[in-house]
Amino acid sequence: MDSLVAIGSAAIDIKTRLARPPLYSTDVPGQITLRAGGVARNVAENLARLNVPIVFAGILGDDPQARMLIELTHAAGVDVRPIARSDPPPTDLTRLKLGPDLPTATLSVMLGPDGRQIAGAFSGDILDALQPHDLDPLREVIRAAPAVVCDCGLPVDVLITLRTLTAPEALFYCNPASVTLAPRIDPVLDRCDLLTCNHLEASALTGVKINGPAKLISAAMILVKQGVKRVVVTFGARGLAYADELTSQYHPARPTRLVDATGAGDALAAAMLEALLRDEPMRVGLLRGLAAAAITCESEDSVSRQMSMDAIAERTKNHA
Repeated sequence: MDSLVAIGSAAIDIKTRLARPPLYSTDVPGQITLRAGGVARNVAENLARLNVPIVFAGILGDDPQARMLIELTHAAGVDVRPIARSDPPPTDLTRLKLGPDLPTATLSVMLGPDGRQIAGAFSGDILDALQPHDLDPLREVIRAAPAVVCDCGLPVDVLITLRTLTAPEALFYCNPASVTLAPRIDPVLDRCDLLTCNHLEASALTGVKINGPAKLISAAMILVKQGVKRVVVTFGARGLAYADELTSQYHPARPTRLVDATGAGDALAAAMLEALLRDEPMRVGLLRGLAAAAITCESEDSVSRQMSMDAIAERTKNHA
């Protein structure tokens, strides 16, 4: 298989795990760790761990965080190609305001004693500094890729350019990345062969207030009507909905010992992409995706070091 291409967010994940419930205006005991993260980067690393050749390209700062991300991502088997940032033209007032020396993107999340996220903040101005022509050195790699992975950390004009550069027969996957960024996906919805998002992002895209399986399925079906070929909407421990032009279905989540759910959706997407590229039935892709998400939830890393096809097979063997 030729190398896939992932272009989008790469970030340092700062994870604060509290040993007890938080108290207003004071600190409590906890553990703080640094992990490699970012939606497109996470999907790329998961794919590499599933033996899929993958190139990851992202815009990074000139700082220790960038060097850490490159080293960790490369060590996982990903071909890392940082994108050089160019100066914006004088007419691009939005990008001119960003400044010349932006740090690598950072996600900070606070987790409760049960592993569930309490709060989070994302600093990613450098992602908005990327310009369409910054993709020029990657044109041949993108056109040759059997699949392209991206997320809405990319500016809208970059997403549109990436859509144009992707070969017509290639699989195009996009992730909204967050509720705030989700509207950026609108211009490429009708090109998406696969879209995965959580229930909050799906609500932002469809206006459906999701409170259970029926609404999950409704949101997925609306996104299909908007042009997406295959849609997965996740609802944490409450499972997921899948829809395409012919079918819609609900699947419960796999049992897991929750440590940290960060990156679970990225693992699900990677496992589904691997299955689609191997021409596996969608049922197989969904089972593998749910297994990959469960494996990730049991890890402190945003991409589990235990991720592999063997680990997924072990989780799915009783659901054949």
